[in-house]
Amino acid sequence: MKAFNEGKDIHYETALKIFGEEAAKSKRGVAKSINFGLLYGMGSRKLSQTIHVSTKEAKEYIDSYFASFPTVKEFLHQVGEDAKEKGYSQTLLGRRRYFDFENANAMIHASYLREAVNTLFQGSAADIIKLAMNKIMNTIVNEEAKLLLQIHDELIFEVKDELSEVFARKAQDIMENIYKLNVPLKVSVEIGKNWGDLK
Repeated sequence: MKAFNEGKDIHYETALKIFGEEAAKSKRGVAKSINFGLLYGMGSRKLSQTIHVSTKEAKEYIDSYFASFPTVKEFLHQVGEDAKEKGYSQTLLGRRRYFDFENANAMIHASYLREAVNTLFQGSAADIIKLAMNKIMNTIVNEEAKLLLQIHDELIFEVKDELSEVFARKAQDIMENIYKLNVPLKVSVEIGKNWGDLK
């Protein structure tokens, strides 16, 4: 939370904790894969395939991550325990995903635990982007500015050239203030002639 509140690069900060200062810069991409992968239930085998290392090395990375961030491990475990007890996991806005743990075999049980965590994180992210989309559609979208696409946490707009910078600032402000978290929501903005120019 301190890193988020200070506006630091969270993936670099993770790399610092896991790999140390000398390797942090070169291992930022690995740390990013670990940050996202663990939230979505990725195990050592899948992580090894994603970052092209051995399963043993991937497991060491995961172990090092949880040693560096023990409260994250406790939290993820508690999400699973809560889902088992209640029979569902829910997003920040209260949308629920139900699980039949009682009738699940070991493989499905493990899958439900991953999905419970996934529901909390990806489901909540979906809630937040939809809140932002609704407010943007109701306040700043008009004949001169149209919402074309939503891709995960990205929104693509088509806006008249002369209005693009003002529109982008308004959309950014809405997105960054649509839901209060314990850390700031940060939104980056890019303007270009087509989607390919924005990457």
